[in-house]
Amino acid sequence: MLFNSIEFAVFLPVVAIIYFILQDRCTRNVIPNAWLILSSYFFYMYADVRYGLLLLAVTLITYFSGYLISNVFHEAGRKKAVLVLTVVLLIGLLFFFKYANLLSSLISKDHALSVILPVGISFYIFQSLTYVFEIYKGKVQPASFISFAAFASFFPVLLSGPIENSSHLLPQFEEKHTFDYERIRHGLIRMTYGYFLKLVLAARLAIVVDRIYDYYLDATGYQLLLATCLYSIQIFCDFASYSTIAIGVAEILGFKLTENFTQPFFTDSCASFWRHWHITLNNWFRDYVYIPLGGNRKGTFRKYLNVFIIFTLSGMWHGADITYILWGMLSGLFQIMEALLSPVRKKLPRPVKVFTTFMLFSLSMLLFRSADMDQAMTVIGKVFTQFDISSVLTTSPFELGLGVFNLVYLLAGLLLLLIYDIINEKTGDAAGVILSRKTPVRWLVYYIAVIMILGSVSIGSQQFIYFQF
Repeated sequence: MLFNSIEFAVFLPVVAIIYFILQDRCTRNVIPNAWLILSSYFFYMYADVRYGLLLLAVTLITYFSGYLISNVFHEAGRKKAVLVLTVVLLIGLLFFFKYANLLSSLISKDHALSVILPVGISFYIFQSLTYVFEIYKGKVQPASFISFAAFASFFPVLLSGPIENSSHLLPQFEEKHTFDYERIRHGLIRMTYGYFLKLVLAARLAIVVDRIYDYYLDATGYQLLLATCLYSIQIFCDFASYSTIAIGVAEILGFKLTENFTQPFFTDSCASFWRHWHITLNNWFRDYVYIPLGGNRKGTFRKYLNVFIIFTLSGMWHGADITYILWGMLSGLFQIMEALLSPVRKKLPRPVKVFTTFMLFSLSMLLFRSADMDQAMTVIGKVFTQFDISSVLTTSPFELGLGVFNLVYLLAGLLLLLIYDIINEKTGDAAGVILSRKTPVRWLVYYIAVIMILGSVSIGSQQFIYFQF
């Protein structure tokens, strides 16, 4: 079920109302959590009933692995063996769904497999694994199966994150979450901002980017560079919109999720950028791969190698294509090069560093956007060898698929995004700032946002980009 669908507009109020009634009438959280489990499985199985069986299997494996580590085995060696077996089993499962088609096609194109990648599998496997890791480290106490199942299947984060750590989200299923008008208002503003990012901005940016990339052989180097930079903004708006809606939905129900994006385009280094972009995934790799590999504790060379490894793995996590793997490797290399050139970078003005960081990220996203390596190499070649200054002057923005009205609409939306992010950067809570304004100002903001969202429905309700991962 998509967040940007009529079905979800019915689903969420029903789930929330019944959840609050159960919380009010039940002394324990067993029944309210059971309701969340049923709701989450309905949400996930809405597209394909088989998805629910896979989610249940992952839930059972991780829960009983945690149980064995905490309650059955007391020797360190056996605990570690259970941990390793669980990681191998679940990462192997993820690897199968992501790479089975690619590997079988390399072996035999005539008998290649056609395995469907279950939506959200990368996210809920990583989230469920945090329970086993944290149990093993002694940072999380074993939970009841109902609480854990609610955590593992929690519908706001199920399809595209944020990837919550069990130490943060799991205890919240033991807390009382009653109806709170102010909290719900704040959550609705977060949701509205998320829909604004998706429908007003991402949908229109997709039109321009797709128009240029679909005809990349005829496009100039300038047009392809423009489309690549716009794609960086598009994927931010698209992915941040899902995370923001998820955070708002969870807040309505009384849960606090981890922020997944915090103004990444305001950062002035690649290392800082990745601390503000897809934060929960990067935290996962930091906690469970980078630090166990030695982090920055074993010398400079080992530190750089570990950075390269985790970003290569991040590329593999994103998809079964060489373009994703190279994207991850390039993202790691940019950080290593940046660290090596730090004496030079320190002398540069901050605006120059912010611009450079954005351009490096955009160049890496060229690989992310390209359908295959042939397209990627062609686009790279045109950007660097066929960048004609005259094409900057001759390319009309009205020829990029939007038309006058939608182009103005997009520019106005980008301006509002900039204002919102500046407020968020300074206060940490732009939604709270809106709520604190006087009634006329607050309702003016509401009307502008809702009208712009409703005015974008005709653009089309596209699937969120990160559903494919």
